[in-house]
Amino acid sequence: MKKNRIFIKFVIVILMIVSWLYWDISRAEKNRWSVYKSYKSLKEFDTVTSATTKVSIVRSDDPELSNPISVDETSISYAEIEDMVRRAIELAGGFDWVIQPGDIVLLKPNIVDPEPPGSGEVTDVRVIKALIKIIDEIDHGNMQIVVGEGAPREMNYELPYSSRTSPRWTKLWDVAGYQDLLEDPYLKGINLRLSNLNGSPPENPWQDLVLVDVPHGGEALPQGGQYYIHKDVLDADVFITVPVMKIHNPGMTVALKNQIGLAPSTRYGFSKTAGVPQDGYSHKLIHTSQAPMYWTDKEIVDLCNIAQINYAVVDAIACLEREKSARRSGNRITNLVRMNTIVAGTDPVAVDHVCARLMGLNPDDIEHITLAEKVGLGTNNPDNIQIVGADLELTRRRFIKHSSTDGDFGQGVRTWLLRGPFSIEGIPDPINHEFIGDEANVTAIASHDHWSEAVYFTDDRVDLRDYFGLNSSDDAVSYAFCFFHAPKDQKAELWIGSDEALIIYINGEEIYRYAGTRSFKDNEFVSEKVMTDIKAGENRLLIKSLQKYGRYDFCLNICAPESDPDYDGNRIWGLKFYTESGDTRIRQLTGARQSTFTLYPAYPNPFNSSVKLFFSISKPEQMSVAVYNVYGQRVRTLFDGFKTTVGDHFMVWDGTDDQGALVSSGMYLLTVQGPEFGRKSRKVLFLR
Repeated sequence: MKKNRIFIKFVIVILMIVSWLYWDISRAEKNRWSVYKSYKSLKEFDTVTSATTKVSIVRSDDPELSNPISVDETSISYAEIEDMVRRAIELAGGFDWVIQPGDIVLLKPNIVDPEPPGSGEVTDVRVIKALIKIIDEIDHGNMQIVVGEGAPREMNYELPYSSRTSPRWTKLWDVAGYQDLLEDPYLKGINLRLSNLNGSPPENPWQDLVLVDVPHGGEALPQGGQYYIHKDVLDADVFITVPVMKIHNPGMTVALKNQIGLAPSTRYGFSKTAGVPQDGYSHKLIHTSQAPMYWTDKEIVDLCNIAQINYAVVDAIACLEREKSARRSGNRITNLVRMNTIVAGTDPVAVDHVCARLMGLNPDDIEHITLAEKVGLGTNNPDNIQIVGADLELTRRRFIKHSSTDGDFGQGVRTWLLRGPFSIEGIPDPINHEFIGDEANVTAIASHDHWSEAVYFTDDRVDLRDYFGLNSSDDAVSYAFCFFHAPKDQKAELWIGSDEALIIYINGEEIYRYAGTRSFKDNEFVSEKVMTDIKAGENRLLIKSLQKYGRYDFCLNICAPESDPDYDGNRIWGLKFYTESGDTRIRQLTGARQSTFTLYPAYPNPFNSSVKLFFSISKPEQMSVAVYNVYGQRVRTLFDGFKTTVGDHFMVWDGTDDQGALVSSGMYLLTVQGPEFGRKSRKVLFLR
């Protein structure tokens, strides 16, 4: 009996431990999924930027160049590169209306490993040299030109902030050729310096780093809307991003992705996802460490929002496919793509749109492009992008995509109307039970008949458990609905991911059904690929999803059929998803509203008494005009109302805040925002 009692107690203890572990694991899983919301109302985004913009493509064989050469020529000279850069800037509209005499201009190259110019991994120093020369000509010797980058490889003085054991740079970016700029006789008399955006000076790298608020909040929730940024970024009158064009695991590295280098490594670590012991590893970029939530693209957009990019000049001379780093076999870089091309424009989103297409990618598959448009940083709408110079299709190459699964997948459908959850208690076959009458033929309307408002999911996985607030023990069925517009009748490949039962209807026809359970890992988005036919014009898409054993999420992208796995996973070109039909759909389909607003440079700039901000409207507009400091804080509201008179207008700011007190000297943003044209800003320097 005694042995039996001991055994029973032992079993009870084991059961208690198992129960506690189950509770703890469940709680940990729930916390992992619920610390940050995986969705937001589509209305929370700023209006999509809609102004028509110009992007130039200049190839080395352009007949207008002094010495046209083949785009395959490997021995391209500095003179030929400078000629290309000049023509690209001229075609894109020039620098005259962006850069003023005496401005501080920050050039932000893309520098990663100690690689030489022409390797495709770092911005070719000759492109930077050409820009320095062109900018200085605006006001020779009086322009302040700063070349700034926060490379992921450290200097000697940065070793305490790194887990590595040896420095990678003897002098700042020396292998990449940037030290040579300081002694180049061609640049004599130019006010030029290099700035290590990772932190400076060496004796106190944090001295010049400032904690900055993301204007209008941030998208990368773990960062809390704040980032440390070097003061050289904040002090610049003009910010020019100068990336090299290449494939990377967020899809690609071009104008927008280049801003990851603004996050200083003496705060965020080497790599920037590591943190440093000096502040208890408190600050780091999250990137993919909280899968299935991914923050890389949101961090990119936040940093671009802080930078307020004025111009993008892309080095597409020697580019990389597959990944961001040069891979060698013998003396040959095996993933290099020779293009001998420069791309330029004032809208970094539009520039990235063009570069994505030049690499054979669909811009709608790159989250940081589509998200940057949603927060008002530029346009991703091809109808609003005027391409000048070389023909895009003739210049286009097919780059091998990144080897990671997320790089192949593109971007899933993010915007849905949702209905549910419906309890499945007492229903023996819930996936085949109609919780909505004639479910296949339903047409949902936002906020009607128990359907949700338009909801944007922040990751490719549509996290229904998070949205409906369910626990893992809650068994349920729910529906997700949207429209999509296809440019023509064609074959399509559905890339589908789920761990449990799923039905997909298109235009009332069941085109996919899964009734079992399967593995659906954090870093894998595709459980199955299914061929189907889609018709031109508007289509209805409905997904019915079951939670019983899994974690209740799904992924879906509608891709162009492709047999070669090096290139597959591109969403069908021109296919757009939206949640409202009719006239509203047309606006969402184009991705923009008709442009009615033009913002001109502020004058005088710098100023010490008052500055005028000039703009023009072609119809009456609702708008607000406000002044922000470099930390994203609103300083002064100049106007908030309805402008009824079309034509030219200007607003005057006298350097005071809303309380009438004179603000301190420094850089400020004059920002105009309205529901029809989004948000546009001009930097001004106030000198007391």
